[in-house]
Amino acid sequence: MIRLALTAFVAFTLTAQQPNPTSSTKEAPPVAPQTVPERTDHKETSRAADVAGFLAGLSTLPHYDRLQVTVAGKSHEGREQQLVRVALPDVRKDAIRALVIANIHAGEVEGKEAVQVLLREFAQGEHEALLQKCVLWFLPIYNIDGNERIDAKSRPEQNGPDAVGQRANAKGLDLNRDFVKSEAPETRTLLRLMNELDPHLFFDLHTTDGSWHGYHLTYAPSLSPNMDRDLARLSRELLDATTASLQPKFATFDYGNFETHDWDGSGAPESQQGVRGYWSYDHRARYCVNGFGLRNRIGILSEAYSNADFATRIAATRAFVLSVLTAAAARDDAVRAACAAADRRLTTPEAPVYFGFDTVFGDPETMSLSIGDCDKLELPNSLGKRFIRKAETKNETMPVFRRFRSRQQIALPIAWAIPAPFAGVQEQLERHGVRCEVLTTERTTATATFTIKQKRKPKRPFQGHQELQLEGTWAKATSATLQAGTLFIDAHQPLARVAAQLLEPQSEDSLSTWNFLEAMTIDLYPVLRIDQRP
Repeated sequence: MIRLALTAFVAFTLTAQQPNPTSSTKEAPPVAPQTVPERTDHKETSRAADVAGFLAGLSTLPHYDRLQVTVAGKSHEGREQQLVRVALPDVRKDAIRALVIANIHAGEVEGKEAVQVLLREFAQGEHEALLQKCVLWFLPIYNIDGNERIDAKSRPEQNGPDAVGQRANAKGLDLNRDFVKSEAPETRTLLRLMNELDPHLFFDLHTTDGSWHGYHLTYAPSLSPNMDRDLARLSRELLDATTASLQPKFATFDYGNFETHDWDGSGAPESQQGVRGYWSYDHRARYCVNGFGLRNRIGILSEAYSNADFATRIAATRAFVLSVLTAAAARDDAVRAACAAADRRLTTPEAPVYFGFDTVFGDPETMSLSIGDCDKLELPNSLGKRFIRKAETKNETMPVFRRFRSRQQIALPIAWAIPAPFAGVQEQLERHGVRCEVLTTERTTATATFTIKQKRKPKRPFQGHQELQLEGTWAKATSATLQAGTLFIDAHQPLARVAAQLLEPQSEDSLSTWNFLEAMTIDLYPVLRIDQRP
């Protein structure tokens, strides 16, 4: 700012010393940089160098001082992930914090472009009322290695652009299945950002190529049934407000697909066979929005509709992010209070906190949904067909399955203990932000052990792992001595739900699921539950 002011003063002084021209002239406003889609009639998407150049070009705009560009981390192949902080110079200390990532699947590219459009608007001085209440961080290209592998054969069915990156990162990992095991450097960067920034809101921007619905964009909050109930209700309130505010320009609804599944609504043997409805995706924490919800914060998934044209998808994604942020800013006191209350319920519990497992879809809601259709365009070079959204839609009433429930629950203990911790487990817990302690002296306490009755694994590996699921029972707690060197994890901490997700043997997406504890899992599970304070 000082340098800009000095430059302006010198320029003014030199101009004042010159003879007055016969006619006054005004300095032309700075030219705002364009995104790659804007420059190419939305036929192309940005590469990493394009985004870096675009961000550098924003420096000519009058409110660029509201942006701070840094490097969040590096990819598997060593590429830098650029992170942009957006805030007013005198932003309030209790401002809502939000983190937005795009391009976790690098074939799904409108989020990356929408983020650039928003950053340009901030640099031009727009959305100042929002910035009065918020501090924002944007990671335009999360899967930067996948983004650079642009290929016309990647997702050719979507309605533009002509070539996009690949879904996985350079190591072949789907980064939106890596949140629990966090093997990718990109995931570890994201977890570090979550721990350091502690955002109230987290956005993950995608493209859906699923069912032919009539919406421009679909969304989901964290779907984990273990999320704090009050925060889950607030998440829904924000999304409902967003849907209303975007009408009639953009039609939005919960993410899902038109499918037929058997559904057991009560756990009774007379399950309903072949229920056709609109079904959401998954509740497990491996999906970063679901995992983020366990941190007592609000996670939001955005899925622009791939058969809408590229320009529309960018516009819808930009409008969606802006609308959710605006809704949160209008409820900033409620957002802060709900997050703080969720933390207190774990750090100083007045009632038992339960962790659920054996999870199924909850009761459906009968709703009227927008059904769409597509034209099919044959592509050259044997690339298949491109599906182009038709403007006409129709409505159909059907059951909507957008919530999950756990058929079994267990109260969180006072703590967990791993008597013989092995390499990587403490590091993995701390990577997620879970506080751990290595005991330096013996402690006598009441501990419970989990006896394993059955181990189940699929025949095919997934993401390089054969997911392990355990069945068994907890024994009644008995007095035991924890030796020095035991890894002790107190459950009275804000991330106790995360700890339970990672450590409980019946968790459906845990460190055990991803084989971290398997070498020590024989007849007894290697993690103990502590039911009284040592």
